[in-house]
Amino acid sequence: MATVLLLREPSEVRDLTFLLEEEGAAVVHWPVLSFVAHDRLSTQALGEQLGRFSWVIPESPTAVRVLAEVVRATGASTAARRAAFLAPSLDTVRALGRHGWEARHVLPEREEGRLETLGSLLTEDDEVLWVGGPKEPQWRALLGQVPGRATLVSLYDEVEVPALPDVPGGSIVVVHSPSAAEALASSTEPEWRALHKVVASGPSTSSALRELGVAIAATATRPTTEGLFEATRQALDAE
Repeated sequence: MATVLLLREPSEVRDLTFLLEEEGAAVVHWPVLSFVAHDRLSTQALGEQLGRFSWVIPESPTAVRVLAEVVRATGASTAARRAAFLAPSLDTVRALGRHGWEARHVLPEREEGRLETLGSLLTEDDEVLWVGGPKEPQWRALLGQVPGRATLVSLYDEVEVPALPDVPGGSIVVVHSPSAAEALASSTEPEWRALHKVVASGPSTSSALRELGVAIAATATRPTTEGLFEATRQALDAE
């Protein structure tokens, strides 16, 4: 019996799980994007309001990944395209790029440099949105020393990725988004990935996987349950 590894919570992929099990596959779930979400602003409002801020500062690549999931889940991609991003690291720049966003500026690593850069870049009329997790207190103190009005949204608490399930070699790994591609690449070794067949949910996920050096067995024509099911069957039939 073929094994299919889905990188989502069971409740998020119930229909796909049912279809695959009807085909005789053994479905295993590994929710690599799990995090403890906060609701200081509703996720719908956050996605829709990104474009109204002068600048958006994601704390880290993880913050970019979580923000991208919020935008994807709420259908706010059009509003998000208007956002102007400031990145605190080159890794964050690369993470933004994988989700179709561009960093206008990269902030220095040291706090003194960040203060100087933000002080010269921001005006009193600027609205700044910071999104992240556990480092909110440090950023609140930093943004309180520079011009502009800052809104800080702590989207999540850091949680450990669940342990990698023990699946047999040749299993199908279904990757649902660029965020999941990043999580897969950071949570597994290349040797492990080489043992399995990876299915991408669409062109953007496929592009992210290739950039991360992950080989792809099949790509869904559309990121729907039916599209993923057909792409997974294609990978299964190629065995």
